[in-house]
Amino acid sequence: MIANRIRRGGSALLLAVLVALSACSEKRVEQAPEEGAAAAAAKPAAPSFSDEAAEALSRRVWESGGAALTETKAAIEALNRAIATLLADPSEDHLEAARLAWLEAHRDFAAALPYVELAFTPADLRGEGRKLELALDSWPVQPGYLDTVPGYSDSGIVNDTTIELSLANLRRQHRLTANEEASTGFHAMEIMLWGPTGERKAEDFAAVHEGEKPEAQSANRRRELTRLVGRGMGEDIDGLVRRWPFAANDLSRYFLALSPAARVQQVRAAEIRTVDEELLRRLPESSESDVESGRAADSKLALLAMLRTLEADWIPAEGSGLAELLLDRHQAQALAERFAALEALLLKMEDPIELAELKQLAQARDLLEQIAGLMAGTTQVPTPEDEMTPVSLQAEQP
Repeated sequence: MIANRIRRGGSALLLAVLVALSACSEKRVEQAPEEGAAAAAAKPAAPSFSDEAAEALSRRVWESGGAALTETKAAIEALNRAIATLLADPSEDHLEAARLAWLEAHRDFAAALPYVELAFTPADLRGEGRKLELALDSWPVQPGYLDTVPGYSDSGIVNDTTIELSLANLRRQHRLTANEEASTGFHAMEIMLWGPTGERKAEDFAAVHEGEKPEAQSANRRRELTRLVGRGMGEDIDGLVRRWPFAANDLSRYFLALSPAARVQQVRAAEIRTVDEELLRRLPESSESDVESGRAADSKLALLAMLRTLEADWIPAEGSGLAELLLDRHQAQALAERFAALEALLLKMEDPIELAELKQLAQARDLLEQIAGLMAGTTQVPTPEDEMTPVSLQAEQP
């Protein structure tokens, strides 16, 4: 669903691994005769799996997606309750509570993103999926599109009384003339709670009752805009949760129409795309790069939430995962090592992530590219010498 997005890097990686995936099964079968027994002994064979194993794993992944989205829905509902409390009684404590609720909801949504990618993989659904994700998670954002910024006291929807404040109208205004013009979703709400410059005060949400048209006052419009953005987030995630279950016969019917083996491969391809189009995109390449959640300082922890979803699908703490079905044991071990190394590296890095050392960011990008190659099975891991079985070749008789 995100394949049409303009990206700074990683597209070549995605193309390479997906092409390799399409030819993967043929390569395993069509071994060249000249490789011989010695080469076969040196290269571990990729594991094969039964339909029963593929059925169980693919269903478990889909159900994990449903659970992740249900958690996100609950977190957004908690965020909207915190916003209602803030608007009823604007205090610094209530503003801080709303910010903490935003952080929890944002991380839950990040953890669910690989499953959203999976659900909207079918060609018939990609446009709809992209629209939904952009409604919830469009970034970077232009703060002056929503609220007052220094030097422009009348900027933003908050001050533009020609724009009627309704959710339907906010959706029409979203990305209206530029991609940065976000008026719905997490990062519009980030602007409202942290402020355009990161210096929001609770008093900015105090209701104003004076004047001929109190509803036209910027403070009152800010209150209503914040409430509407939260309502839109709730509606979007609720609709997705209701469409998810197998029994809903909606999003899941495309998935269930595939054979179990094809479902596993679809999960694999979707999670490789997640590495390329979501994780790599969130790692800045320089101090000039766009960064998600810069005001909330949540770019790193949201990235970690997404990474942990992938790790749980590939190398779960209990039971079998994608690595066991799709990779040989040396690739699976290497993948587990890369996940652990990347998590350790990210935990050492600054948050907001744009403050991290460029060397650390480059290392993280390299580890992600290695993870994608291992997921695709295109990265071969040599068998350790102590595990190789010597092969004797009989000399030809004269």
